Amino acid sequence: MHELSLAQGLLSQLQALAKEHGAEKIVLVRVSIGAQSGIVIDSFVFGFNAIKTTLALSRDAVLEISEVEGSDLILMQVEME
Repeated sequence: MHELSLAQGLLSQLQALAKEHGAEKIVLVRVSIGAQSGIVIDSFVFGFNAIKTTLALSRDAVLEISEVEGSDLILMQVEME
């Protein structure tokens, strides 16, 4: 299931962004996923939610996904405190 590794990669990027900006908490994560990406959205959400709870920084983060044309997974917005 590559969705789990994609979720792990996203959370790693979020940790780096939070550190770079001195944030203590990730509140909201918005991503767009291309319809031709081959990503099963439910599996990606499951992986994200499972992994986020292991990190204090992202434990309460809300993931919002929009499905778009194309084949990319794009981080659109992050809200941090």
